[in-house]
Amino acid sequence: MIAARLALAAALVATGAAAQAQPADASDVAAPLRPAVMAYRQGNTATAEQALRALGSQNADAEAWLGAILIERGAKSDGLRLIQRAAEAGSAEGQHRLALVFVNGDAGVPRNPARAVELFEKAAAKGHRRAQLNLGLIYLRGQGVPRDLIQARAWLEQAAADGDVYATYALGRAMAENAPPASADPTRAADLFRRAAEKGHMLAALRYGLALADGSGVKQDPAAAQRWLVQAQQNGVPEAALALGDMAVRTPATRDKAANEKILQSAISWYQAAANAGVPSGQFKLANAYLAGSGLPRDPVQAQFWYGRAAQQGLPEAQQALGVMLLTGSAGTSDPVEAFKWLFLAERGGHPEARAVREKAGDKVSDRDRKRGEALAQAFKPTSELPLDEGPPRLVPVRR
Repeated sequence: MIAARLALAAALVATGAAAQAQPADASDVAAPLRPAVMAYRQGNTATAEQALRALGSQNADAEAWLGAILIERGAKSDGLRLIQRAAEAGSAEGQHRLALVFVNGDAGVPRNPARAVELFEKAAAKGHRRAQLNLGLIYLRGQGVPRDLIQARAWLEQAAADGDVYATYALGRAMAENAPPASADPTRAADLFRRAAEKGHMLAALRYGLALADGSGVKQDPAAAQRWLVQAQQNGVPEAALALGDMAVRTPATRDKAANEKILQSAISWYQAAANAGVPSGQFKLANAYLAGSGLPRDPVQAQFWYGRAAQQGLPEAQQALGVMLLTGSAGTSDPVEAFKWLFLAERGGHPEARAVREKAGDKVSDRDRKRGEALAQAFKPTSELPLDEGPPRLVPVRR
């Protein structure tokens, strides 16, 4: 399972992310604005602010960019005023920036997804690429509007028309999904992921590697899949290590025991890398290996430790396994209250066996312990070990 954080992390609906996810030469804005916008995207806000002020109040787009800078540096009321004025003047940049204010709840303005969609649509209809990208993502996620895969694809097609790498990746995600009446198009998705990956987008490299490994929309090619996945893993995408471990596990066994053992050790190594980086499914699979003594010395204590880390992140299968271990004491100690907590959570998460295990153990656990476990489950909040995405991933040079 690939972590949900990757779903659309390439292009977040946020001021900074939207600004960064554009050409470094600022070719997406009018010529008079390019020096200022380039300075802003390179982090030189002082130079950008000076250049934007020099353009004067007659340039509504400049006012919108200046407003964004002022909000970033704390002058929220002044920044909001400029953005609102630019939007009212019909500036697509102003409408886009004001939409972002409503999405994020910036400058003291309450979040208003519906109003954000209206403004994004106005800017997108005028050809504003970042508004088209953000609008496509909103329809894909169903934020402030009913989820609509057809609308999402339509806007993302426009956003990707000039080859923007982040829009290309987002369009690939939209093409990979299935929501009737729109059907998934794995061939188109794989091609879009390839195009974005070749420009250094490492989440796209992960998705393209997975497509090559599975033969989804592209001819199956394990060697090429491994190359893309290794590049993704080495450039900040720990979920790629999980995928590499899964590839190794799926390698057909041969009569060569030494070769089989080498493949198993490779899988364990990748699962360890994923687990240590905080990937819950990697932690779960590493725990399985410790519990079974597969590729590692059998160690129930280590198994329970890794099940615990994955369970704390909200993985139902890990919660189920941890609950069983705590119920049976297979790692040396039992804790019926904690066991029932994790089994309640596993059941809530859709694990098919959790309820049966709880009911079977019911006679051996007091009503008090069951109720305490259920209360703990109700109060539980998963804690992710993976870093929060604060913007689009950086592009990296691709090894051919």
